[in-house]
Amino acid sequence: MKKVALISPKGSLFGKNEKMKGFVENSKVMESFRYLWSGPNLGLITIAAYMSEEWDIEYIDENYVEIDYTKTYDLVCLSAMTQQAPNAYRIAQKFRQKKILTVMGGIHATVLPEEAARYVDVVIAGEGEVLWPRFLEDYIKGNTKEIYQEAVSGGYKLEKAPIPRYDLLLGYEYPVITLYTTRGCPHNCSFCCASNVYGHKYRRKSNHQIIKELQQISNLFPDRLILFADDNMLVKRSECKELLKVMMDMELRWIAQTDISIAQDDDLLELMVLAGCQWVVIGFESISHRSLRDIEKIYFKLKHQSQYPELIKKIQSYGIGIYGTFIVGLDNDSTNVFQFTTDFILENNLYGVNITVPTPLPGTQLREKLLVEGRVLNSDWEYYTLWDVVIRPGNMTVKQLQEGLLYMYNQITEEYVSQKRLAYLRYATKIRRKICYNYTQKGSSDGNE
Repeated sequence: MKKVALISPKGSLFGKNEKMKGFVENSKVMESFRYLWSGPNLGLITIAAYMSEEWDIEYIDENYVEIDYTKTYDLVCLSAMTQQAPNAYRIAQKFRQKKILTVMGGIHATVLPEEAARYVDVVIAGEGEVLWPRFLEDYIKGNTKEIYQEAVSGGYKLEKAPIPRYDLLLGYEYPVITLYTTRGCPHNCSFCCASNVYGHKYRRKSNHQIIKELQQISNLFPDRLILFADDNMLVKRSECKELLKVMMDMELRWIAQTDISIAQDDDLLELMVLAGCQWVVIGFESISHRSLRDIEKIYFKLKHQSQYPELIKKIQSYGIGIYGTFIVGLDNDSTNVFQFTTDFILENNLYGVNITVPTPLPGTQLREKLLVEGRVLNSDWEYYTLWDVVIRPGNMTVKQLQEGLLYMYNQITEEYVSQKRLAYLRYATKIRRKICYNYTQKGSSDGNE
């Protein structure tokens, strides 16, 4: 039997800035942020589904357990985001010294395959469902390539995707269990490479597939919070509504990433509540008209920006919390962006927030632009946490951006703000329960007619 280690490397999750890192690690209010970043590596457990019973598979999340370098494997596979990449390279080097074949996939290896190939034996530069079976076939023949790459991104039909090996996660106390239902994005935002990596069209699994995954997660991890990790889980409305109707009987608690336009669909919001939605993550990015114009070519967010408060209120009226994401320090931002955005967050009773700084990640338009302008100050990937300033901002100093970010987090986690947030959460829970109760009573009434 061949033995493989699937390793998710530890990264600089809370940034390198000691003040910021210390704040997040010691803040109970930031618990929801840690939830979002503490899920399993879906890529690794997905490729595991392609491996036969001849393989002894060990899933290792370095955020939870230490790697035992005394163990011997036939194959070591790593998956990493950019800020994890340097550590992934170090891990690979240690196993290569033992003559163990190393493979690396994930977003960073996909956009920088030649770099990754300097540190590992094999690079999977693209979607694992497409490339991993090809690699396994070559591995069995004893003739692997250095880089496996898709000719065209975004072509894989997700209806063919296997159920990830969620059983490999048993023993890990993940606060959330993740799954994805879609890939691809037409927005092509300057700070994101998702459109380039996964294509510009939304691809979606079938409802049958999604339900089977949810059933398996529910059986293995009863009562665990579920996170739909898609960039936008609710984009295909008719299919989503049919999915939610089935989920209504599954007694799930879940959260999802989506966009503000869900506020314009009352039927969808009601179904979300009845199906167990607790809160949603919405990428507002900026509340500045000029900054949004620079971020996104098709201006989807810009079209909704003036309606943000009323759309937020509409979603919240169903008892659904909103976790907002923002970027501060964009080229059109002056130092007043810190207070301006803080006021917006507090006035709109957001459930939680993730505020980041502009980061020129590999494969993004932002990186290309800032490299040309000579404004990238640091290409040490360990600092690419989205909280460490690695560029020269356009309208403020590096120090002002660092201090402004910490100021915002301190403001939104003050005691009176936390108490207000807790009160809102209790109120939201009552609303959801009332909606569910009214639906049950309506069903009983209809059944007696």
